[in-house]
Amino acid sequence: MKMKTRKLISSLLIAWMIIPAIAAQSNQNAVKVLNNTVSVLQKNAIQTNFELTVKESASAKAQKMNGSFLMQANKFVLNTSEMKVCFDGKTQWSYLPEVNEVSITNPTEKELAQTNPLALLQAYKNKSTIRFAAKNTVKTFHTIELLPKSKESDFQRIIVIVNKSNSFPQSIQLTDKKGMNTLLTLTQFKTGIKTNNSTFTFITKNYKDIEINDLR
Repeated sequence: MKMKTRKLISSLLIAWMIIPAIAAQSNQNAVKVLNNTVSVLQKNAIQTNFELTVKESASAKAQKMNGSFLMQANKFVLNTSEMKVCFDGKTQWSYLPEVNEVSITNPTEKELAQTNPLALLQAYKNKSTIRFAAKNTVKTFHTIELLPKSKESDFQRIIVIVNKSNSFPQSIQLTDKKGMNTLLTLTQFKTGIKTNNSTFTFITKNYKDIEINDLR
């Protein structure tokens, strides 16, 4: 075997040994970034505006919804022009002002993940392969992919874009089994919001003649 051939084979062997190690390190860093984001959302009361865009695979037109979101640990209040949702860590109230009706439930982990970004990340970060996206090219943001390990998962892929300076999630994109894409974009973050237990509770007595559907 010629010397040049030996050197080439040696170089290839070294490369094959190094690449998995680099990938593993990259995955560990992505996990660290995601954990930091979850920690920031858990420790602070954060208020943000949001835009939710949903596009089904068979539809050419996307549906959009805008509103505001206040979250602290596993509690949240979501406000849009069409509804208000409060969750105090156990009970959820979904209020429709147009018909003056509120539905009360004890949501499952899956249901919370569809509403609360923190609940979504908590639910899937330990059930997914986590890595930096191939197109992680923007200097001020991390782009992280979560690929659920279970074939029974509701989602094929979750993409989270995180601000490097403060670890806030800027957007979360979900792709489900049927190809439906859901994009949650978060803007205008505010921290230091003062809250108490009543902040995340819907007080039904404050709404005259309200219709109550208790589904617990």
